[in-house]
Amino acid sequence: MIELDVERDPVFGCWLWNGRRDSDGYGVLYSGARVHLVSYAQHLGAIPRAHELDHLCRRRACCRPSHLEAVTRTQNELRKAWRHRVRRATCPRGHDTKLHGIVTPEGGVVCRECNRGQV
Repeated sequence: MIELDVERDPVFGCWLWNGRRDSDGYGVLYSGARVHLVSYAQHLGAIPRAHELDHLCRRRACCRPSHLEAVTRTQNELRKAWRHRVRRATCPRGHDTKLHGIVTPEGGVVCRECNRGQV
């Protein structure tokens, strides 16, 4: 397991990468791999075929697995629009986002209940 150098955001629960970032703002390991992909694989397993990761918090430097969700490209593109993110009724673990959701500065919606957990 690769040890990730992250700073934990006390308000939104993000694991913000302290290392190098690419031109798009994603954390990058020395090998060139994007940190959020490695973190997801280490904690949750392989990304399903024909899926990509969506940052629920909208923070590209975040690598917290509970802030990442494997979705199709179409879903990911739709979620870039604010109206699609706020309509979401539950987080990936099933918590009601109307009760437990918190909006990040970038306009993402993360779950306070999930943030209480380790991952």
